[in-house]
Amino acid sequence: MRIVVIGAGGIGGWLGARLAAAGEDVGFLVHGATLEALRAGGLTLLGPDGETVARAERPLASDDASSLLDALGGHPDAVLVTTKVDAIADLGPALRTLTGPETTVISTQNGVDAPHLLADVVGAEHVVPGVARVYAQAVERGTIALRSGLESLQVGESDGSRSPRVDRLVAALRVAGLRSSTPDSILAELWRKAAFVVPQGGLGAAVDAPISELRTTYRDAYRAMIQEIVDVAAAQGHALAAPGEAPYADQVLAFADEQPADATTSMQRDIAAGLPSELDAQVGAVRRAGDDAGAPTPVHDVVAGVLGPREAAARG
Repeated sequence: MRIVVIGAGGIGGWLGARLAAAGEDVGFLVHGATLEALRAGGLTLLGPDGETVARAERPLASDDASSLLDALGGHPDAVLVTTKVDAIADLGPALRTLTGPETTVISTQNGVDAPHLLADVVGAEHVVPGVARVYAQAVERGTIALRSGLESLQVGESDGSRSPRVDRLVAALRVAGLRSSTPDSILAELWRKAAFVVPQGGLGAAVDAPISELRTTYRDAYRAMIQEIVDVAAAQGHALAAPGEAPYADQVLAFADEQPADATTSMQRDIAAGLPSELDAQVGAVRRAGDDAGAPTPVHDVVAGVLGPREAAARG
């Protein structure tokens, strides 16, 4: 497949390195120091123990979408958008250049807004939501480190139908060594992931704590924030726990109990560093969805009230 990865941070570098190492025709749309790093030193994916698990020696990389099209020999089959949600608006011209009649644009961001924002840019018919589950972090430009063995990307049509384009993408991801599948409802999967990532990042940033403290000292507040997302999803028609399963908030806590003690989210790290973050795209999106569906989100409201001023200061 011809694949363009937009971004080469934790998610983009992970996916791009895996797909390139598997023999796919991968190009990266990146800028500035990241572009220089890929051209000078290639792209390296490290495993949890520091070993190299995938390597792209001379990856195709450019800051110009038209140049990537020329180098790839035409429009890509797939575009993986791995930037932050708030970067999507600025990506509009590049996305429209990259998207041909048969191009699939896959969202990978945390939260539930990205598929809708991408649809506004390139048209809903091109967009396939994706749900990435991985602990991957850029330790330096061009070097990505996996913090656990979890490497999964689920993709699916928004309406729950099966399609050849999704089947083809799932096959390519599996060859690249990822656990990939098409769930019955990719939108429900977006909410399932949000129930894990948003409380961890939001509450973790508010109390400046890794997951080890959230699942112990702050466990009650952590569970309450998870439950709010479960309730909002249910109000929008997405039951996150299957019949006969444990309550979904309990499932999330059980999963959290198994994670590395020092685990934090990218949003949490951005806020701690005083950088612009996805606070609005994650915590804000849950609050807006709750308001629309009539589902209260008091813990999210408190977290937003604590972190909002920090976010405003970071944005200048």
